[in-house]
Amino acid sequence: MGTGVTLTNAMPPGPPEHVGQVLRFDVTRAAHDPSSVPARLRTVPALPEPDRTRTVVLRVDEDGRAEPRAMIDGRTYDPERVDARITHGTSEAWTVTNANKDVPHNFHLHLVQFRVLDRIGRPPGPEESGLKDTVRLLPGESVRLQAVFDSYRGRYPYHRHLLDHSAMGMMAQMEIS
Repeated sequence: MGTGVTLTNAMPPGPPEHVGQVLRFDVTRAAHDPSSVPARLRTVPALPEPDRTRTVVLRVDEDGRAEPRAMIDGRTYDPERVDARITHGTSEAWTVTNANKDVPHNFHLHLVQFRVLDRIGRPPGPEESGLKDTVRLLPGESVRLQAVFDSYRGRYPYHRHLLDHSAMGMMAQMEIS
């Protein structure tokens, strides 16, 4: 009772309106909590050999221009273009690289969960050992991930998971058929 927890965004760089305090929880009453954490969480299935490998490069202009571009594989988003054609039921390993020197990125696949295989050639830490749909990349980092595309068919975006950068063009489309 009387305690509080504040969720903060401490990921630099960024102007004050984009970082700082995000959400605060204040404990104002006691309540019975019947929940418990199981001794063993879900077992993550083994990954098959990937049917294909891809590379994805994230980059935003860092040269000080008035209207910087945010790109995936050197291109800004075009809603008419399919950037990755994927066969339903297959598995792919993607190497996602942050080509920037100062700007961190995060990478998100819509409607597809993946596993982090390695980060800069090293095994993932425990926080990245389960199923993910978003992964962070610090400047200069590469992350290798693997997804099995067996749930949904159709066109879905993959992108930098920050609205400003997506609006600047850092989006692409995959078509699963």
